[in-house]
Amino acid sequence: AAAAVARPPERALSEGQAALGRRDFAAAEAAAREVLAVRGTPRAYDARFLLADAEFGQRNWQDAAVAYGEAYKANAKGSRAPEALIGFGTSLANLNQKREACDAFALVQSEYPQLRGAMKERLEAGRQRAGCR
Repeated sequence: AAAAVARPPERALSEGQAALGRRDFAAAEAAAREVLAVRGTPRAYDARFLLADAEFGQRNWQDAAVAYGEAYKANAKGSRAPEALIGFGTSLANLNQKREACDAFALVQSEYPQLRGAMKERLEAGRQRAGCR
């Protein structure tokens, strides 16, 4: 049942992130959509990421690709832009749209050559899944 009083966006996001951590993807998705329903919220960018991660966790590849794409477009120069592109590419690879996935991964490699750690591993795993050259 919907709460009578909406949570403040910060609280919805933190509870959504906690739900994501528990792999309760439906609750994470609901929290993200709750924040995105608030017009002009400064937390929309974070909510888009939460939504994308929740859709990805539910294997809703098409919806995840759209949400990651929107997160990237909203802040293509932001610190989370490579993460958005990698999620976008991986979602496309899971949809068997391999050429488009490889294009997204190539953009990550050209725009963010200094990627390290977990992000670089996710990029390489995505490239492998898509069969990129």
